[in-house]
Amino acid sequence: MIELFIGIILGIIFFGGLYLTVKKINQVKNPSVLFISSFIIRIALLLGGLYYISKKGYLGVLFALVGIILVKFVMIFIINKPNEKSTK
Repeated sequence: MIELFIGIILGIIFFGGLYLTVKKINQVKNPSVLFISSFIIRIALLLGGLYYISKKGYLGVLFALVGIILVKFVMIFIINKPNEKSTK
């Protein structure tokens, strides 16, 4: 069950990093370098974490993937949440 929490942490790192990259993309001189380097770092951390978990068996990877997908849906909900001020 610890794999689920590791998956949640990996999801926060991956999707949180993506969110921060997209927010900063207009503020940098060369956005393609930021995007590519962010992607490489995020995917390396994600695959490294999944590789570490895979040594314990396929069930651990399954739990980690559930945690990652859970974070994805939570972040989509948080980001798309309408402002109370904008609806009035």
